[in-house]
Amino acid sequence: MAALGDRIRALLGRRSEAKTIISVQNDRRVVLASILLLLLLGLPLWWTTTRVYRAELPVTEIASFAPGQELAVPFSFYIDAPSMTLTEENIERMAQKLIDEQRSAYTSDEWRVRYTARVRSKAAAPDVPGHYTLRLREAAKTAVEFDVGRVAHVSISRSAAKKRDAVVAKLVADIVAKEERELREKSGVRRALKYAPEYSVAFTLLNEDPVGGATANWDIEHAADAFIRPFVDTLRPLAKLTVSTQVLHHAGPPPVKPLAYENGTYLTPDMLPHFANSPWWNLASTDPISPTINFILYVPALQSQPLRIMDDAKRTSATNAFVVSQWGGIVIANLPASTKAGASVVISSDELQKYFGIFIAQLRELVGICNDTPLPPSAHVTVQRATATGISAWELDALMRQWMVANRQTAITTLQSLVRLVESMENMVVMDEIKAQVDQSLSALRSIPQAYDSHLRAFELAANASNSAEGAFFDPSMVSLLYFPDQHKYAIYLPFFLPVTIPLLAAIKKAIRKVPPNEDSQSTVPDDKKND
Repeated sequence: MAALGDRIRALLGRRSEAKTIISVQNDRRVVLASILLLLLLGLPLWWTTTRVYRAELPVTEIASFAPGQELAVPFSFYIDAPSMTLTEENIERMAQKLIDEQRSAYTSDEWRVRYTARVRSKAAAPDVPGHYTLRLREAAKTAVEFDVGRVAHVSISRSAAKKRDAVVAKLVADIVAKEERELREKSGVRRALKYAPEYSVAFTLLNEDPVGGATANWDIEHAADAFIRPFVDTLRPLAKLTVSTQVLHHAGPPPVKPLAYENGTYLTPDMLPHFANSPWWNLASTDPISPTINFILYVPALQSQPLRIMDDAKRTSATNAFVVSQWGGIVIANLPASTKAGASVVISSDELQKYFGIFIAQLRELVGICNDTPLPPSAHVTVQRATATGISAWELDALMRQWMVANRQTAITTLQSLVRLVESMENMVVMDEIKAQVDQSLSALRSIPQAYDSHLRAFELAANASNSAEGAFFDPSMVSLLYFPDQHKYAIYLPFFLPVTIPLLAAIKKAIRKVPPNEDSQSTVPDDKKND
């Protein structure tokens, strides 16, 4: 115990001893070295733990895709003409020349779609998209008939027998150039929805006023299987359509009041855009993710029936229906004139056939199927209607190529928008998952030209490219720091670091000022200076 006391007294006594200048300088060097070491270790640690991670995107490759690049998609035509002598090289050359002449009107700064024609005369056409059969025969006059498959029956007049190659080349060029032209000349307002791998198709029977009028119901299960299922199954290779049905028993009065006319009421074309009242109709969807296409069978109140659609000349619409762009279609169904108030009417499957025929026509328009023929209207052309499925093989292939071109353009523009967004916002997080999706999209885009012989495969690649690009652009992780600007950082860090930084800087300044001008002098520091 005595030894411990002696030790403490020795330490206390040493504090009163005068320090040499060398010892003071050593203490200062230790302090400065500690501060420097803290900065060298702390700054990298702070930078590593607070920096925004940004995976490197392939900016150069994304920029290499431009609207001026040509999308060259080949059409293959197989000539079936056992009794005729044709030169396939000559037909192909003349057809391509005619296609190029029609293409010359377009500028090079737009998205360029270049359809080409290949002609084969000694092989059978496979039943796949992009491969078509032309069956030729002599007849009194030239005509073309397209069946529901991928076959065109071509009648060549005997007077044109010596110009068979030119007739066939003109036919091939018209088919290819017409579809290419339609892709370029898109209208400013499109009724069709944007492509999606899956759509939710909702059929709704809507009663305006069942309380004061009659209540309508329908035999929808059998009608959907008979009239909608074939179309859905045919379109399945391109998109999945999920069908749902419902009945709403009280829609309420429409936003626009129908006008009185003779023994009923009517709506004008100007009133139709305001007639659809979807927020009040409570059109529930079973799929909140996929785009919804709504089809309404609207039963007006008895006092408004018959409700018709008329133009300004009081001409009645043949279908009594209309399409709402990128939303759906509405068919007005008037009940029999003998229907009494309070009655309950069931619309049978046979009666629903005419309404679902209209719904199919509206659905075709909303997904982007063209209703015209594969040839210009000046030609003598007949087209077999696909009454069983609602869509022919020619129409399905054209829709496939239309979606393929649109998805490719969407993928490219989305990737380029992503690059501009990332470069303009330094605080945006770019995780490895984002880069992986971008790489997947670019890989699919690079593979499209190698898949042109299979239009379905090219379509699938374009769809994958578009989905991956949009998945990267709308990934939630990319916006995690977008709403954390520099002002917020200052507000968070200053309360922590400012109380420490000011005394630290003051101590450094004081230590630097106390460094003597002559470090070789060996003198002692007085106690009063030492205790400063």
